[in-house]
Amino acid sequence: MKKYVIRNTTDISTADTDFVSSWPWDYDYEPKTSFRIAHTDDRFIVSLRAYEKDPYAGVTKTNGFVCNDSCLEFFFSPCADNSEGYFNFEVISNPTYLFGFNPKGGSEEYIEWDDTEYKLASGVGCDSDGDYWQIDFELPYSLVRKYVPEAKLDSGCVIRGNVYKCGRHQQPEHYGTWSPVETPGPNFHKPEFFGEFILE
Repeated sequence: MKKYVIRNTTDISTADTDFVSSWPWDYDYEPKTSFRIAHTDDRFIVSLRAYEKDPYAGVTKTNGFVCNDSCLEFFFSPCADNSEGYFNFEVISNPTYLFGFNPKGGSEEYIEWDDTEYKLASGVGCDSDGDYWQIDFELPYSLVRKYVPEAKLDSGCVIRGNVYKCGRHQQPEHYGTWSPVETPGPNFHKPEFFGEFILE
């Protein structure tokens, strides 16, 4: 099982960098994709990056189908056994997002948040690996506990999750994962394949 240590820091630049490196469904396009995740006493800090010069971002409606555009996604379950469901945050470069909570055995509930409180931001840049676009945001534990009141998010706890890169409209179709997903076709809503996130 894939494992990632979520560093206890307010400086996301000091968090470990890991990569979406599994491209299991035989599509030719595999843009380099990386992420960093940190945590504090009251929130997650997340940074997602994809090396694409002109990412397609056609959706402008909150909780629209952003996964069809050039999309970065962070899914996580606040419980190590996935027993209380999972969150999915999917975002494109403009930045428009879909944010949902999927209770175990129930239907997805869309979440709207205050962008100023959660500091959702997008940007572009260039480094030795080429042109990239990046999404940064913060996710307060208070919001997580609104849906999973008993979530334990202290140092030493283990939660489950995955990071994805996907797209199909106006670009080469592609589906990549951090923790490998073993399904016949693309399907990110499979918490049984989530890796471990260990809170430092």
